[in-house]
Amino acid sequence: MHKYPVFKKIIREILRILGFDTNKRLFLMRFFDESSRYQYEIRNHKYTFEEMMEIFRSKELYPKNILSIEDTISKIIDNKCSVSRLGDGEEFAANLLNDSPKFPKLKSALFEILSNGSNANCLVCINNFNVFDEAVPFYYRKAFAYYWTYFPVKEMLTQLCFNSTAFYGDAYAFLFYFSDNDTLEKVKEKSKYISKIWDNKKVLFILSKNSKILSDDFYFDNTKEKSYIYAPAENAYAEYEKIYKQIVQNYTNDWLIYLELGACASVLSYELSKLGYQALDMGDYYKRIILHKLAKQN
Repeated sequence: MHKYPVFKKIIREILRILGFDTNKRLFLMRFFDESSRYQYEIRNHKYTFEEMMEIFRSKELYPKNILSIEDTISKIIDNKCSVSRLGDGEEFAANLLNDSPKFPKLKSALFEILSNGSNANCLVCINNFNVFDEAVPFYYRKAFAYYWTYFPVKEMLTQLCFNSTAFYGDAYAFLFYFSDNDTLEKVKEKSKYISKIWDNKKVLFILSKNSKILSDDFYFDNTKEKSYIYAPAENAYAEYEKIYKQIVQNYTNDWLIYLELGACASVLSYELSKLGYQALDMGDYYKRIILHKLAKQN
């Protein structure tokens, strides 16, 4: 049944109309949707004292040289640097900590980026697992806590080799910059600030044909020119060389590169920054923030 997203949406809407709160809706959706079980477990997990102490110990081991959300965004805007993000737990599990990754070259490239850290041309962003940061939505803080207790953190840090002499940005900065308590005016103000990144610039979008940007791109009305290169919706790294050549052979580095390509974008943005491009690994920022918070107002 989980293969029918429209059906799931109908079920969720019926539960909402019937007055079930979020936790109850998540609980009931477990019976229709396997992915909802994980969300329910995180939201309702009760941490033992031993688990809490493990979270504190893990937090102490994790790198401290990570910029705040605000500083991450400011550096991108002020320094016009590229962004390479290694933020998702599944990215660590599928690539960095996987002994048999689908793309060994991708794993090797991600390791190199992570171990190098940021430089003048590219801001490398990692997830700083803000378990105790109240500015981060509560659901995510619980998810981070779940991550801390699920992964063997000492082993993870030994394998990943963070650079203690460089610095990193916050991989979730563009998402956590917005708060559930923001008024519509505040959301517009923050969105306008971020849109300075591509103001009056030529923007090349690298994305799949499923991208929401293609159906509603009002947020990029301040660009000078737009162009598009299409890539697979999944496993885009399989076409990495093809995408890379399309960019460098057809677009000069005065084009800003906007990427929605999963882990492939992490590597592509880093490599393009070496050639003087400003390349932004933006993930699903547009879908999760702009369309969710602003689309209905335009």
